[in-house]
Amino acid sequence: MRVPQAGATLPARSRGRAAETSAARLAMRLFLASLGMLFAAGMIGYLVIRLRAPEWPPPGSPGLPAGLWLSTGLVLATSATMLLAERAARRGRQRALGGWLVCALLLTLGFLGAQVLNWMQVAAAAIFPQESLAAFGFFVLTFLHALHVLGGLAPLIIVTLRARDGVYAGAGREGLHHVGMYWHFLAVTWIAIFGVLSF
Repeated sequence: MRVPQAGATLPARSRGRAAETSAARLAMRLFLASLGMLFAAGMIGYLVIRLRAPEWPPPGSPGLPAGLWLSTGLVLATSATMLLAERAARRGRQRALGGWLVCALLLTLGFLGAQVLNWMQVAAAAIFPQESLAAFGFFVLTFLHALHVLGGLAPLIIVTLRARDGVYAGAGREGLHHVGMYWHFLAVTWIAIFGVLSF
């Protein structure tokens, strides 16, 4: 009777892990594609309203808050920090990985704080969404994006804690990669929103 060797199952296990990785990446891409369609629909709706308006911005509408530039810088910095975190993980630099992830958390909180200040600036002009299509579009697009940033905080906190425990010291870094994909998506989406609002 032939006894299977201990290493005979390794290729099958490797294939299983590769299949799981491919499936997880496909699921993440489909998820981001669905979110992309949601944001695209919102931006297209805003552009349709704007192009049909006889005058834009409508009389009495406030200009865009200058703080949007700060928000843009912060969200781009978060994306760049996630790239640095993934590179640190690939190089086995666990301390740097944890540091970059903490930086990403702080930048994200800074972005949300900047957005609150931007909303307060628009509200201080006594122009509310129900009174102005420009204000309505501004609040809808920026609030929708901020909700997804807020939703991404939990996964970011999780990978930060897992990095502290050395989970990404080996080859399994899919969770970190997926969170990075999400933040890069949010950065690109914000640039698109900022461009549409500034158009």
